[in-house]
Amino acid sequence: MKFKESKRLYDRACKVIPLGVTSSFRAFQRPVPLFIDHGRASRLYDVDGNEYIDYALGHGPLILGHCHPEIVAAVESQVKRGSTFGCQHELEAEVAKQMLNALGWADRVVFSNTGTEAVQVALRLARAATGRSLVVKFEGDYHGWMDSILVGYRHREPIHSRSSGTEMLASSGQCVSVLRDVVVLPWNDREALERCFNEIGTEVAAVITEPMQCNVASIVPEPGFLESIRNLTRRHRTLLIYDEVITGFRLAAGGAAEFFGIVPDLAVFGKALAGGYPLSAVAGLRSIMDLVETGKVLHAGTFNGNPIAMAAAKATLAVLLNPSRGIYGRLERLGLRLFEGLKQLGQKRVPILVQGVPMCFHMLFTEQDRVRNYADFVAYDWSRSHRWVENALREGIFQMGDGRWYVSGAHTDDDISLTLQRAERALARFAPSEEKVRA
Repeated sequence: MKFKESKRLYDRACKVIPLGVTSSFRAFQRPVPLFIDHGRASRLYDVDGNEYIDYALGHGPLILGHCHPEIVAAVESQVKRGSTFGCQHELEAEVAKQMLNALGWADRVVFSNTGTEAVQVALRLARAATGRSLVVKFEGDYHGWMDSILVGYRHREPIHSRSSGTEMLASSGQCVSVLRDVVVLPWNDREALERCFNEIGTEVAAVITEPMQCNVASIVPEPGFLESIRNLTRRHRTLLIYDEVITGFRLAAGGAAEFFGIVPDLAVFGKALAGGYPLSAVAGLRSIMDLVETGKVLHAGTFNGNPIAMAAAKATLAVLLNPSRGIYGRLERLGLRLFEGLKQLGQKRVPILVQGVPMCFHMLFTEQDRVRNYADFVAYDWSRSHRWVENALREGIFQMGDGRWYVSGAHTDDDISLTLQRAERALARFAPSEEKVRA
């Protein structure tokens, strides 16, 4: 594959945009940050005419694939009626009702635009509801880029190997004061969680967590871990917040609460909610959400409930939540074929760990038989994984740079078969000496 036009456009962008990209995470793609011309169903097409089977899916939102006809039709219809009003419209309540019916445990929903914004709403609600300021999060979890929560994410040394401090911050210019309000704990460590609550439980407003650590290595909670969080938060009158920006409407129609069977007090949704359009939401119990209704908690935003995004969400949820469409069964079946196929390829060539669930999983180059927390994650072979992602790209497989895979409702059995063929060729690009390691 050639990337001449992407390289030209990237060089031009670098003259007017820092790093040449509009989200820092995109800058590290190799051999060059791709410039995309269009997407269709399960495929991406770049400006050089290269075609890829897409498993990044816009970093997760495209749960029904690119340009799903029902979403396109809904958006086209709404665009002709108006793009934003600064007033209410019927779609807001309609989408809220769809969400609440699917979730089952929540009573009210408020809408924002991005996951980062919605997390801030959830944290504000938790602090207002409890009268406390401390928030507990887990190492490696990404809850958006705001100063108030961007702590303990992608630091070089795991928290239990040294004392936490300013090195837990993720960016220069970030307010150090956040370290007074956020406590970072290792994931899947029930003892650390219990010690924390024994010491400061009466000061903790909320525990916020990804129900599975999609941003680390698709780490599924060990048996009893989510139950421990739920029991401790109830005992100490602390709120449990699920960050379901990734898992929401991907793992199941009812999200992680349905998938894992543990219900939170608040949950944040995004990505798959609107099938590729910018929309996020916070769902929660009425006793908490009433703080918005009474005016005690401010929730504002010019583009909140944007009618175009809402039209996309209504169409997306109509497909996802219709049992006759069988989307979740399809995601699980195709994802499992891909998951198991990649594992088998690793057994034949180089040490590979594939873990997670069929709807979202990671493929990592490591001798470890599992990654259970951030300390394990930082120990894997990053350089080999980066080489794999580039090799796969050159074979026509597009995925996220951290080794994450998503499947969509647009993928087919033929896509999976072709992907595994291409993946085998990409693995063959590794040096023969590396292949013998597994022999």
